[in-house]
Amino acid sequence: MRVGIITFHFVNNFGGALQAYALQRAVKEQCKVDVEIVDYRNWFIRFTDRVRLLPITTNVKEFFSGWATMGQRAGRRHKFGRFALKYSQLSRKYISHFSLRRCPPGDDKYICGSDQIWNPFLTAGVSYNYFLQFEKNPANKIAYAPSFGSENINKRYHNKIRNYIGSIGYLSVREKAGQEFIKELTGRDAERLIDPTFLLTKEDWDGVGCERIEEHPYILLYIMQRDQEVYEYARKIKEQMGIKLIEISRYGYNPGFVDETLVDVGPMEFLALFRDAEYVCTNSYHGLAFSIIFEKQFCLIPCKRFRARINNMLDLLQIDINSDGDDWESLTATYDREFVKEVIERERQKSIQYLKDSIGVSE
Repeated sequence: MRVGIITFHFVNNFGGALQAYALQRAVKEQCKVDVEIVDYRNWFIRFTDRVRLLPITTNVKEFFSGWATMGQRAGRRHKFGRFALKYSQLSRKYISHFSLRRCPPGDDKYICGSDQIWNPFLTAGVSYNYFLQFEKNPANKIAYAPSFGSENINKRYHNKIRNYIGSIGYLSVREKAGQEFIKELTGRDAERLIDPTFLLTKEDWDGVGCERIEEHPYILLYIMQRDQEVYEYARKIKEQMGIKLIEISRYGYNPGFVDETLVDVGPMEFLALFRDAEYVCTNSYHGLAFSIIFEKQFCLIPCKRFRARINNMLDLLQIDINSDGDDWESLTATYDREFVKEVIERERQKSIQYLKDSIGVSE
């Protein structure tokens, strides 16, 4: 049996690349089947990925830093490409909606997910292919924890989403808000499953990251959407901890108090930086995920867009965040590590069982 996975695998985005790797590996190792990534490259995702090479910002200093680091950002993009080629078994490439519809790769089962593949904002409308509409048999269509990314989906997309979901035999989502939306829209119950990054253990991810990058202890700053509030907390934490502050930077702009900005960072370097950090300051969903996976102390200021997925993880793991304190300890998210490990392991086993049942493999 061969299973095809369709997701955001080719993007210049750490969370997208790593969740795709994790799901492919988990299906292959846990279900004992051949797995390939359906190499579909949505036109709008390709467009926005290329646009991100340009410094699109209203911050003048950041704009000029972006032009100065064009070579480094091109290097980062090449690292993402090499990571995909090294770790992914890819089908033939599909660059149009119609090419995949006319000539699908012929896998026995298909999985759509995870990531925000059902977010119309990211795919310039509801994507036919990310809802597995190129496969006709509902029994062969599996949704693994896709996300709508938002609690409010424009009503003009509702009919198409309702029709597409109706033909998916095995249905799950990543967030509670997605469950509720599907129930209200279609009357169907969707299971809620964890992000694929949690399907692998800390030890699994240890083996994927590269060698240690920074010799001395450091705080890691990772921001998906520019937020001055996160910078202020990072500055405060650095002053109180008294160690180096490193930022994984989109454009290379250094606000002054950051000791080192790293632009040419691929997925393996990203993992190493999280793995070896003393402390993490982030506003990102996958920044939160890898802080938890690597059991780090962290400060989280959730990004303002697509916040539902962060809230869902915080609720599931009973993590409290505090943005009112004055010292680094009070700003640090509080959680019971043993409890979190137990919840993640329980959810991991639940998700693996879902994959086995939907794919149709025996124990």
